[in-house]
Amino acid sequence: MADYLDDQIGKRVVAQSGVEIGSVEEVRNGDLYVGVEPDADDDAVSELGWDGPVTQDVHRLPDEYVSNLTESTIRLRV
Repeated sequence: MADYLDDQIGKRVVAQSGVEIGSVEEVRNGDLYVGVEPDADDDAVSELGWDGPVTQDVHRLPDEYVSNLTESTIRLRV
């Protein structure tokens, strides 16, 4: 289990296809919280379970969806 730090804030979060989902808005207790772009890939957002009836400003990104990290990007497995 990863324990992310505040240096992840501001990184772009992209789907496996390369389409941007959003960006890391905050880190809470070592978990990443992502603000979703209005035009984010619907399939990827659905696979992450972020498309339900509850609309939130930020969503927790489960570590198992993170494929790799670079200096500016977090790439997902979805």
